[in-house]
Amino acid sequence: MRLSIRGRLTLWYTAVVVAILLTGGIVGSLAQARLALQGLDDDLTRTMATLLGVMHTEIGEGLSLEASADEASREVVAPGHGLALLREDGRLLKAWGDPSHAHLLAREASTGLSTRGGGAGTRVLLQDVADGGYRFRAVVAVSMASLAAQQAAMVRALYLGGILALLTAAVGGWLIGRKTLRPLSDMAAQASRIDGREPSGRLSTPNPDDELGVLAASFNDLLQRLATALHQQRQFMADASHELRTPVSVVRTTAQVTLSQPHRPDSEYREGFTIVEEQATRLSRLVEAMFLLSRAEAHGVPLRREFLNLDDLVAETVRAVRVVAEQRALQVVVEGQQEVGFEGDDGLLRQLVANLLDNAIRHADIGGTVVVVLSRDADAIVLRVTNDGPGIAPADQTRIFERFVRIGPSTGGGLGLPIARWIAEAHGGTLTLERSEPGQTTFAVRFPLVPVIDRSSTP
Repeated sequence: MRLSIRGRLTLWYTAVVVAILLTGGIVGSLAQARLALQGLDDDLTRTMATLLGVMHTEIGEGLSLEASADEASREVVAPGHGLALLREDGRLLKAWGDPSHAHLLAREASTGLSTRGGGAGTRVLLQDVADGGYRFRAVVAVSMASLAAQQAAMVRALYLGGILALLTAAVGGWLIGRKTLRPLSDMAAQASRIDGREPSGRLSTPNPDDELGVLAASFNDLLQRLATALHQQRQFMADASHELRTPVSVVRTTAQVTLSQPHRPDSEYREGFTIVEEQATRLSRLVEAMFLLSRAEAHGVPLRREFLNLDDLVAETVRAVRVVAEQRALQVVVEGQQEVGFEGDDGLLRQLVANLLDNAIRHADIGGTVVVVLSRDADAIVLRVTNDGPGIAPADQTRIFERFVRIGPSTGGGLGLPIARWIAEAHGGTLTLERSEPGQTTFAVRFPLVPVIDRSSTP
């Protein structure tokens, strides 16, 4: 079973405290033992200096070695210490104090400081002395039981303090983790109340400037984007339903009227089928446009890039729409540079130009002119389509690239310009309304300038 974040934080915090306590306890215990031993050795050194000073004084007064040892045993009193004076050959002169077996330890000890004996042990200081023609050995010893007792007391204190520190760390880490992570629980509860029917809820935190506040802000931005996408999807469904309802209703009504009588003249049947064919064509264009937009949003329309001449593509598209333009007595004029090379999807680029021309023809004045200009400047290829219609109102100029938006007495489906903009952006370009006023409306497509590729290298 995986631990919760709060549990992992508590465990990590406790582990860090354990490591610190263990390290501090070991270092402190070693330091205390070393300092205690150093203090004990200093005490032995001072006692030895006192003993030798007394012996030097007594020998200097003319006393024998035995008499000097007796005087020293009376004058040098060191509680807890064992003192002894031995002849050079190791025979005992005098021994007193506790431990009284210091002279026995001297037989095993070497000159200087050493530790002898079992259990807690005894610290022994042995020194060979030559004074006043006499040679003898002085011994000072002290039990190390007090050091062992101090060490044991320190270990017990460390154990007790470590247990208390661990309990404090565990409880404190749990409480701190609970307090710190409470906003996450609140955010999770807030997020669970947000659903698709009303995605307007947002997350809130006590401190918007800390890490959780940044997380909440990022999540709120995501919710806002999802809400916008959901709103656009619903709006698209509503607009599509509205656009499809009219031709379907016309087809159904025409069929009902045509079939309402058992016999009709052929002209009436022909007229009814003509209406059905027109509406079916309109439905087909709408469905194809919506399908293309939906695939584009899902990145399901791969670009088939190939080398092409944009001037040839524009000229061919203009020839194809001149039949429609002649129905409104319009003149379509093509101007600009020749041999403008570009890499792109031939079919989609033709649809882009056709959509712009269709939009210009439908909004141009009857008997007017539509001008198509293709040019290449220092950093872009620019295609401009201009008509001499009444123009677009300023309030509508920001809406014309939205789906199903139709300005004025338009008979289109309101998807031509959104599709054209997507095609331009898919090729790394832009489509903008460059100018619109009574008598002149210009749409401009800007493509990035790319190196012209030799036709012989084009597959």
